Amino acid sequence: MKRTIVMTGASRGIGKPGTTAAGRTAYSTSKLAAIYLVHEYARRLPTGIGVVAYNPGFVPGTGLARNADPVSRFAMRHIMPMTALTPFATSRNAAGRHLADVALGTPQAPTGSYVDRSRVARSPDESYDPQRENELWEAAERITTRALNS
Repeated sequence: MKRTIVMTGASRGIGKPGTTAAGRTAYSTSKLAAIYLVHEYARRLPTGIGVVAYNPGFVPGTGLARNADPVSRFAMRHIMPMTALTPFATSRNAAGRHLADVALGTPQAPTGSYVDRSRVARSPDESYDPQRENELWEAAERITTRALNS
């Protein structure tokens, strides 16, 4: 089976929110949207093509706080990398290894699944809303069609 992986842990290039709280909201909303699209892709793609949402977990040292206040940037650069040694976070190497495993089919994840680090898991309850998933798909289709035709 061919596999498509949607990274739910990354959101870039959608403007710059004015506050840290707005940035966190935009980040979490983009992750929810990615999961919605994975569920909708799973319904629409032909048999033999799978799509999986992958969440690497908290990965310090990736520039997540690059636009945060100075104290947060300091903590993310100098303190938070130590959390990669705990179950709270994932190192960059482990996140890459887990992503490669998902791409290669280990763990076994049925289409539409959510893989949290290295295991298939249930995504948050809010991420299961077929009506919103379809609405997002249709909106993305309209926007894409307009962009392609302009």
